[in-house]
Amino acid sequence: MAYKIADMDGTLALDNNEANKPLITYLNAEVMEGGTQVIVVSARPIERLEETRAWLQENGVAGVEAVYLNDFEGAGQGPNVGLAFKRAKYEALIAEYGIMGEATPNGIECVIDNDPEVIAMARELGLEAKTPTEYLQEDTQPENVTEDTAAAEEKPEPTTAVEPGTPYRGSAKDIETRNLGLGEFRLTEKDGQKVFTGYAALYGAPSAGLPFTETIKPGAFKRTLGRVAKAERVVKFLHGHDESRMLASTASGRLTLTEDSQGLRVEAKLDPADPDAAAVISKLTHEAKAMGMSFGFTVPKGGDTWVGETRTLNEVNLFEVSILSGHQPAYPATLGLSAVRKVAEARIGVNAERLISTLEAVKAGKSLSPDEVEVIDAVRMALAPKPVEINRTIAAARLVLAELETESI
Repeated sequence: MAYKIADMDGTLALDNNEANKPLITYLNAEVMEGGTQVIVVSARPIERLEETRAWLQENGVAGVEAVYLNDFEGAGQGPNVGLAFKRAKYEALIAEYGIMGEATPNGIECVIDNDPEVIAMARELGLEAKTPTEYLQEDTQPENVTEDTAAAEEKPEPTTAVEPGTPYRGSAKDIETRNLGLGEFRLTEKDGQKVFTGYAALYGAPSAGLPFTETIKPGAFKRTLGRVAKAERVVKFLHGHDESRMLASTASGRLTLTEDSQGLRVEAKLDPADPDAAAVISKLTHEAKAMGMSFGFTVPKGGDTWVGETRTLNEVNLFEVSILSGHQPAYPATLGLSAVRKVAEARIGVNAERLISTLEAVKAGKSLSPDEVEVIDAVRMALAPKPVEINRTIAAARLVLAELETESI
């Protein structure tokens, strides 16, 4: 296990107690990938311990192993007391966990603190130490960019846009999200809970609204789901990617994620007594057409492949799935999926998956296979306007009337 020691004021918390979101997001991604925990060591007086723990929870700091605040006499009365406390605590943590290195894969990996004196002190103790800015700049350097070009490229934003035809050049820990229409879902009731079932991702469905075309390969979530099964990874079900609005998680067993032939299937128990869950239940009942699904992920090294302007996600590190109120679908194949399933076999006599696949081929302007042509013919025969049958008796009567009118003239 790798441990990151992080300070509070000026590091995790900025001016006015505002969260340092880039740093927290990056640390959370490391925690979600597994093998990393965070130890908070701050010069705040010990009396602020409960306040600090609540702040960490409210701002979604994941993987907090422990929180240590200054319990020295005179805490909060000067920087020297805080420095002395941190030195003593670092020494105690080194004795307990050790220092991570080439020969020791476990231990304290790094100290993150905004105070130059603390950085210098930590290095004296043999610890790697960085300011928050140094930590983000160095640790998010793209893995597949050479030293010659690294300086010329800007560090990508957490949700990264990629120019068409350009391989993804973000760090493996850059967080991306993909949205799609809500599509087919069920909302049932069991033991006083509402159970939501739907899809957060679809395999093979081409994306839209991105500066490139992207598809997800079957099995892309296999590693993550394996780690979830071993309790090595926690995946959360959120409302709008908001950590403070968690609806369920794999840790509690209220969120179940599975891969099937279509994609990543989500089943989540929603508690009507939870105000956030109640709001989602209401929207699913009345505003489903305006809603969507999304998932947050990182791409491990080698987890994607590019052919021209097409990207295939072969493996992703999943850390959350979200239900969205309003969406910009990246995978529109799910839109109308429920309606297609309802009419495909009952009214057309065509398997729903065959019909959806054929429609996607038509939308992409691809040459149709013999099977897809057969589907088109079946749809045309089933849904084209039927010729109106002529009643022979009525037709004969109309002919007689027409002849009589001609004779009278």
